Amino acid sequence: MKYNKFLAVSMSAILSLTLVGCSTTSSAKELKGEELNKIQKDDKEKENYLVIDIRDEASYKEGHLKHAINIPLSKIDKSIEEIRKWREKKVVVYSDKSDKTKDAIDKLTKQGFKDVSGAQNVKDFSYDLVKYTSLSGSKFQDALLDTAANNVFLDVRDKAEFEKGHGAGAKNIDVNKLDSLQSILPENKEVPIYVYSNTGNSSSVVAQKLIDLGYKNVFNAIDGTKEFSYKFEIADCCKDPSDAVKGSEEHEGHCENCGHHEGHEGHSHSGEKKEDHSGHNHSTEKKDDHAGHKH
Repeated sequence: MKYNKFLAVSMSAILSLTLVGCSTTSSAKELKGEELNKIQKDDKEKENYLVIDIRDEASYKEGHLKHAINIPLSKIDKSIEEIRKWREKKVVVYSDKSDKTKDAIDKLTKQGFKDVSGAQNVKDFSYDLVKYTSLSGSKFQDALLDTAANNVFLDVRDKAEFEKGHGAGAKNIDVNKLDSLQSILPENKEVPIYVYSNTGNSSSVVAQKLIDLGYKNVFNAIDGTKEFSYKFEIADCCKDPSDAVKGSEEHEGHCENCGHHEGHEGHSHSGEKKEDHSGHNHSTEKKDDHAGHKH
């Protein structure tokens, strides 16, 4: 009798634990692949989601969702600081196995994330995938500050915004004029190239163009300059005050080696007006501000 009672209690306890486990996974939101694909294509809607690919780095590089950052499942707990601003916002995780996705949801939920969904596996849905690396603002900032690395930076904003401040050595790119892009790029296709814009949309177009041209290490900032407060450093050539622009509000701290192109060669770096072949000048004369344009 005592044995039967003990057995009944044990079975009840096991059943309770099983139900608790089931309720944890069943309560997680599921996002169909078709829905997530649609979100990724919508330049405005994608701003409401942080998408995380929790596969290993090698699998991620073979192809991933356009605006998805890579945080392998084993590194989630150590990467919370990078994504902490999303605790109260929508987060979507995906993988190649459902059990990994559920583990990631549990980890993020325990870390205080309020709205975490699991998306359909990449093996079960034909997502539109890209091969350049998408970086969060904080990760992209690390690259900007790594002056020892041989990185190339492309700024895909309009000229007025670029001239108010940009990454050290960055080249200003017009997303509508990519036919001549190859001419300003390094011949070595292995050189890391980092691309950024206002919202990460225009820069993603340039990033894909770079992949099409055969470049292997391309990085796009999913957080644009309107979404993340980047600390733009002055290029090495500008660290000597004698090389910097003097008396110019728009070009303060810039010099002719800061990555300007398409008619910027030959600009004057003093308060004195000096025209070049493009008709531009670096005087204190006020220019029209086109910073309101969104890329």
